[in-house]
Amino acid sequence: MNSPIRKKQGAFGPGSGVVLVVLATLLVMFLPSMPAPTATMDYLAPGNSLSDRISQIFPRNSNFAMREDFKMDLRNWQGLDRGTTTDWHKLASSVRLGDLRLWKPTLSLADYNMQFAGQIENKAMGWAFRAADVNNYYAAKINVSKGSTDNPPRAEIVRYAVVGGRQLNKTQLPIPLSIAVDTLYEVKVRVKGDRFTTVVNGQLVDSWTDRRLARGGVGFFNDPGEKANLHWVAVSESEGFLKRFLSFSLLVHPAALE
Repeated sequence: MNSPIRKKQGAFGPGSGVVLVVLATLLVMFLPSMPAPTATMDYLAPGNSLSDRISQIFPRNSNFAMREDFKMDLRNWQGLDRGTTTDWHKLASSVRLGDLRLWKPTLSLADYNMQFAGQIENKAMGWAFRAADVNNYYAAKINVSKGSTDNPPRAEIVRYAVVGGRQLNKTQLPIPLSIAVDTLYEVKVRVKGDRFTTVVNGQLVDSWTDRRLARGGVGFFNDPGEKANLHWVAVSESEGFLKRFLSFSLLVHPAALE
């Protein structure tokens, strides 16, 4: 009498996929903190949360962390190329601003943090963000008055939208900063959704909202009669690649990443 033939069972049963997912999640949660690669240490905040531990295993995407210190040429900065005397000029360790130019690698971005440092020689220094092109962008500038014996120099921030080449909704606000001829302004601009926040030399000076322009990069400019030097600019993505990935996955609820 022939014995029944037993079918060889596979190494993994039907429910093994679920078990593996659970085990992998638990493994990540209880892994000890691992040092991140040297190239990404500057972008990792200290902490012991789940997102921190995963960030150390999967380094953040570095494509959205850019810095320009103007040691090379200006080929990454596009403008109208009018060939006028108000065009940009490279100096030893900075660039003299002129007509609006946009930083090409940033033009496809939407939400980001923008930082730069510059000095004003005469009147003002201007910058742009969410710039799709030279006719559609948000603009801001620091205006400085020379002052007199009775009236000390004063600074103000000016911001407006440019849509279809037309300047709209211009607003001027005073900045309570100490002003001198050689003042170095370090500016941080957070572009997130429809809200824009500006910090100058560590002091919050403006926060406002607008929904007209959803995407675009950064740029700089001086209007006629203004003169300023830009030393460096850096742009980084406000949300890391990993956080955006996990927000759309089933492994981690977005609220757990905050």
